[in-house]
Amino acid sequence: MEAALFYFGKVILCSGVMFLYYQLSLKDKTFHHYNRFYLLSAMLIPLLLPLIHVDDFTIEVNNEVYMLIDKLQNFNTTQNISNDHTYFRIIFSALGLVSLYFIGKLTYGIFRIRQLKSQFQKESFDGINFYQTNLTEAPFSYFKNLFWKNSIVLNSDIGKQILQHEMVHIEQKHSFDKIFIEIVTAVFWFNPFFHIIKKEINLIHEYLADKKAVKQSDTKAFAQMLLASHFSGTKLPATSPFLSSNLKKRLKMLQKPKTKFGYARRIFALPVLFSIAFAYMVNAKNKEIKDTNTAIKEAVSKIKRDTLKPGSIDNAIQPATGEKSNSQEKIADLGKKIEEKSNALKKLNPDSEEFKKNVDEIGTLSAEIGKIASSNDFRMIYKGEAMDMKKMNDFFKSDEWKDNMNELKDLNIEIPEIPEIPEFNIEFPENPPAPPKAPNAPKAPKIRIYKTKDYSYQNWSPETEKEARKEAEKAIKRSEIARLEGVNARIAAEQARIAGARGKIEAEKARKEGEIARIAGEQARIAGQQARKEARIIMRDTKANSVYVYNSSIKAPSGKDQNTMFMHADFIKKDGNGNITMNGVKNFKFNGDDDTKIYVDGKQVTKDELNALNMNNVSSININKQEDGNSKKGEIRIQTKK
Repeated sequence: MEAALFYFGKVILCSGVMFLYYQLSLKDKTFHHYNRFYLLSAMLIPLLLPLIHVDDFTIEVNNEVYMLIDKLQNFNTTQNISNDHTYFRIIFSALGLVSLYFIGKLTYGIFRIRQLKSQFQKESFDGINFYQTNLTEAPFSYFKNLFWKNSIVLNSDIGKQILQHEMVHIEQKHSFDKIFIEIVTAVFWFNPFFHIIKKEINLIHEYLADKKAVKQSDTKAFAQMLLASHFSGTKLPATSPFLSSNLKKRLKMLQKPKTKFGYARRIFALPVLFSIAFAYMVNAKNKEIKDTNTAIKEAVSKIKRDTLKPGSIDNAIQPATGEKSNSQEKIADLGKKIEEKSNALKKLNPDSEEFKKNVDEIGTLSAEIGKIASSNDFRMIYKGEAMDMKKMNDFFKSDEWKDNMNELKDLNIEIPEIPEIPEFNIEFPENPPAPPKAPNAPKAPKIRIYKTKDYSYQNWSPETEKEARKEAEKAIKRSEIARLEGVNARIAAEQARIAGARGKIEAEKARKEGEIARIAGEQARIAGQQARKEARIIMRDTKANSVYVYNSSIKAPSGKDQNTMFMHADFIKKDGNGNITMNGVKNFKFNGDDDTKIYVDGKQVTKDELNALNMNNVSSININKQEDGNSKKGEIRIQTKK
C-alpha cells in the first residue's frame, strides 16, 4: 500500500519536472511536432521511470545487515500495521471509484460516436468515412471518420479550409493521442500536471492542423474565418473539433515566425542533463552504501564480542543449538511434498493419468514418513525435542488439519477406520527451562540430564520420558493413517478411470449403431433412385396440340449430355413397350449420346441432320425403344410428306 502511494508521488513529481521544462523552453515555439511527442512522453515517462530503481545499478548491501536488524527488532507493530492497512484501503477505494467514473465517461463518449455513425448516411472516399450531419458539435473528426455540418458549404473557401484542417487530424492520427491521454487522465485523475498537459496537446493538435490548412491559402482570410466562427455544443471525448476554444492563441501562432534551428538545438540538452543527473545519483548511492556496509560490519563485530564470552560458567550448561537432524529435515520435506500433491489434486480431473500419478506419489511419500517415524533415531530425536512436540500437537488440533481432512472427504476418498487414539494433550512450558543456579549440597535436588547429538535438556523425569515415547508412537500411527489415505485415494482414482473407460465403450457402441443407421438410409435412398429409374414424362395439352418431353433416367457418361427428346405434335401415342408414334409433327428435337439409330425415308442420318430437318415436311415419326442392360438402344423412323 505504502509503495503504491510512493509511486503516485513519484509520478506527480516527475510529470511536474518535465512539464516545467516544457513551460520554460518549448512552449509557444513553432516546432509543434517535437512538442507533441515531448508532451506525450511527459505523460508516459513518469509512469515508467519510478519503476526503475537506482539500486539496480548500485553495489549490494552487506548481508550481515539482516543479523543487525534481527537484534534491533524487539517491539511489536502488528496493530499499527493493521490500522494503516485500513486507512490505505479507504484511500485506494476512493481513488478507484473516481477513476471508474472518468473511464465510464470515456466509454460513453465512444459509444455515442458509434451511434452517430449508424444514425447518419456514410460516404467513403480515399479511405475516409464522411458523414453529413446537423450536429452542433460538427465538424469534427474521429480516427478515419469525418462528421460534417450541413450548414457549411463544402465547395466554398471556408469549407475547403475546414476540410483540409480536419484531414490533418486524420492523417497525423491525433485520435490515438487523445485516447491515450483520456485513459491516463482517467486513471491518474489526481495528477494536476496530466490535465494541464492534456490541454497543451489539444492546442498543439490545432496548431498543426491550422498550419496545414493555411499553407496554400491566405493566412489573413483563415484568421477572419476563425473569428467569424463560434463554438457551441458539447465536445465528445477523443474527437478533434474544428471550432474549439483558444482561438486567440491559434491566431497568434498563425502570425508567429518559424523558430530558428539554433534554438531548437538546445532542446537536446535535456537528455544529456538527465543522463548526468542519473549517473550522479548512482555514484552518490554507491558511496552511501559503502559507508553503510562499513557501519554494519562494525556493529556486527561489536555484537559478536558482546555475546561470546569465553570462560563463562553458564555457557557450559546451555542447550546445544545445532542444526536439525537429517530425519527431521526429511520428514519436513516429505510433508511439504504431500501438501503440494494434495493441492494439485484439487485442480485435476479424477479420470486423468496425472491424478492417478499424484495419488500414487502421496501414498509413497506417506510410507516414507512412516518408516522414518518408526526408526530409533526418530524416537531419540522426538525425546530430545519436546518443544517440537508442542508444535505438532498444535497442528493436529488446528483448523488447517481439519480443512485438509474435509478436502479429502470432498474428493470422495474413504478414510479407513483407525482405533481411537487419544489426541495430543501435553502441556509444555512457553519457553525452555533456564539453566539452574548452583545448588547447595547436600540439599540439592536430583537432576537428570538427557543429551542427544545436537541438543541437551535437563529436569526430565522418567514420567516425562515415558510420555514423550507415547506421543512418538502416536505420531507413527498418524503417519500410517496418511499412508492409508493415499492408498484409498489411488483406489478411488482407479475406479474413476474404469468408469471413464466404460463410458468410452458405450460412446463407441452408439457411434457404430449410428453408422449402421446411416448405411440403411443410404440403401433406402438408392432403392428410391432405382424406383425412379424409368423416364420422366411431362405432357401438356394446349388445345389440340401435345408436347412430349422424354428424359432418360440413366446417367450419361462423364462429360456427355443426358438423352432428351422434345416432341410437339397433333397426335402422340406411347404403347406399353415405350414405343412412340407421332402424326402432325410441329417440332422434334433429340439430344444425347446413345446407340439410337435415325432413319429418314429409310435412309440413316445423324442427330445433327435430324435436328436440322424442317418438321413442316414430316408426315409421321415412329420411335422404337429397346433396352439392353443399362444402355438404351432403338431407332427413330421419320416419313416425310410426298
